[in-house]
Amino acid sequence: MDVVPAHSVLACQLEVRADFWAVREACQQLRAWLAGVGLDEAALMGWELALAEAMNNAVEFTPPEAAGRPIRVELQVTPEWEEARVTDYSPGFDWPDHVELPPDDCESGRGIFLIQSLTDESRYLRGRSENCLVLRKRRTAPPGGPPAPPSGAGAEAEELRETRRTLELMTEELASSYESLAAIFRFSTELQENAPSGEFIERWMNQLLTITESDWFVLRLGDAARKELNVVAASARDWPAHAQPVALNDAATVAASAEARAAAQCNDVWFDGLAPLGPADPLRGIAGDSCGFVHPVLVNDTLVAVLSLGRRDRDRPFEAGQVSVAQTIGDFLGLQIRALQMQEQQLRSRLNTRDLEIAANIQRSLLPARLPVLPDAVLTAYYRSAREIGGDYYDALPLEGGNVLLVMADVMGKGLPAALFAFMFRSLVRARRELASEPGRFLAWLNQNLFQELDRADMFITAQLTFLDRRSGRMSVASAGHPPLLVVEATGAVSEVVSEGPPLGIVSDATFREESLPFPPGHALMFTDGLIEARNVQGELLGLDALKSALAASSRRREPGQVACQGLASLLLRHEGGMPPADDTAFLLISHH
Repeated sequence: MDVVPAHSVLACQLEVRADFWAVREACQQLRAWLAGVGLDEAALMGWELALAEAMNNAVEFTPPEAAGRPIRVELQVTPEWEEARVTDYSPGFDWPDHVELPPDDCESGRGIFLIQSLTDESRYLRGRSENCLVLRKRRTAPPGGPPAPPSGAGAEAEELRETRRTLELMTEELASSYESLAAIFRFSTELQENAPSGEFIERWMNQLLTITESDWFVLRLGDAARKELNVVAASARDWPAHAQPVALNDAATVAASAEARAAAQCNDVWFDGLAPLGPADPLRGIAGDSCGFVHPVLVNDTLVAVLSLGRRDRDRPFEAGQVSVAQTIGDFLGLQIRALQMQEQQLRSRLNTRDLEIAANIQRSLLPARLPVLPDAVLTAYYRSAREIGGDYYDALPLEGGNVLLVMADVMGKGLPAALFAFMFRSLVRARRELASEPGRFLAWLNQNLFQELDRADMFITAQLTFLDRRSGRMSVASAGHPPLLVVEATGAVSEVVSEGPPLGIVSDATFREESLPFPPGHALMFTDGLIEARNVQGELLGLDALKSALAASSRRREPGQVACQGLASLLLRHEGGMPPADDTAFLLISHH
């Protein structure tokens, strides 16, 4: 602080860091300087309150980009005037000419009223980059002299006494507000340094009892999954042990519980002698016939907790400042709890995503890296999962004598469970290749070995096995609830090969019929239902007829297998028109020369 003597003018200047702790310290320094130049106790108290309000306003409205610039306070004392200038770097506001005392339940406007009541002149000069609040008070005695007696009599004297009583009350309230503000600062500082553990929460809730002059508290955390409130801390140590959760999805509970109503309405709920807690309210176990309130703690419209405070003396309701500090501490705590919850959710999400990535890599490794090369046929395939991993599976297993077993399967459902059953299905198919020439018998064996697991998981698998006998030039086909095999001749004629049989996992001793047919030059297509059930923007299915028409046209044009396969993939994407797939899709095309 710089003190500048200038003849009969006494002056000082102080730069204050833009935070509330610095304001408090600066007020003490400025008060000490004013006491040193001879101001009496009443004048010192008035200037301390006025300067505190002025600097607190500057701190509150300082934007983040100007937070590093200090607030400048200048004081001058002359024989006629006491003057203060507070320069800030906030956007500024319109200073009213006169402010009436706000109602008791109104928290805004009191600072300006206090400043105007304590000074004779107040002007707020707004600039482009800074603002200056100028406060002046006429001197009633020279520095160091005794205070002048109040002038006037009668109505003027009574008005002056009433003003002084008002200021005394506001001074007491402001002192209480500073105590509450200091508690909030301590709480927020500790909250940033420590995770809100059970011990931390209980300690601060007990401090809140002292600050708000309450007799009891209950803090419940919201459980969104179970739609209930659970006690995390309470002032009666034996109460949480038998406190039951408060249900939020039960109309009778919401009607009976003040905590549930506050959570449902997202507003504070008050209770007292005129509006007491109901006989079935869970709070009565700790509150009895108290007066108090229940405050729902919300973060971005998400219910985090519910804080209840009460006094057993119902004739002494809470003051606005006490309610405000309880709400503030509750909301600060809710922000930290919600931040921890979101961190845990993000961690679980990252772990789940990593697990899905691993499962997707495993699933991709289940699909054949390359399809067998046949002298008189070409095999091509297409696969797309609706999620990271899916339940569709295809395979082409080379056998002795140049024969091939073609496999197409679709596990009901998506995600990790479907992929696990696809893995089990693949392992069993590859373990019994000797059954490949009898696809109906092979499906029966697969059903027996998968039935117990599929039934327990309430899932099933549709499957189709096609055995290509190179020597005879015939195909043997068996299906388990799967879409038909489409056979397209070179002329464009299309036939459906439907082999009866239930999906795997439905009937434990199911049998499956085989169809044997020659494979003429042309195409044969095995596919899952995700291909024909793909939808466009209007919700229309691609359908079997469109698939047949595309295959027939491809066969008539004598398109090679790779071109025909690409054509089917293009048909699927054109039909969807950018719509996300609702199901996994796989198909296997056999093009016979």
